[in-house]
Amino acid sequence: MSNIVRNYTITNIEQLALSLKTIRRDLKLSQQMLAERTLLSRRTITNAETAHNVGLVEFCRMANALGYELVLRPKQTVVFEDLADVFAEDED
Repeated sequence: MSNIVRNYTITNIEQLALSLKTIRRDLKLSQQMLAERTLLSRRTITNAETAHNVGLVEFCRMANALGYELVLRPKQTVVFEDLADVFAEDED
């Protein structure tokens, strides 16, 4: 068996999972506390935070319990956080 190194791009679901985990931690909530707020199991929270086998409904419940909502937007839309990069002056 050969050792193949692949380029790995984070998918949208992985970005969502990481964001929800980061927000939960910033709010100083344990997975169990979030599970109780969402009426989901702690295992579901763990699966969601690792982007494994969780449905959109569960992600929405987690986001709502953390004070957020999930929103669809076109892929090429610039969001506020990216404006500094879009309007960055050349360093030359």
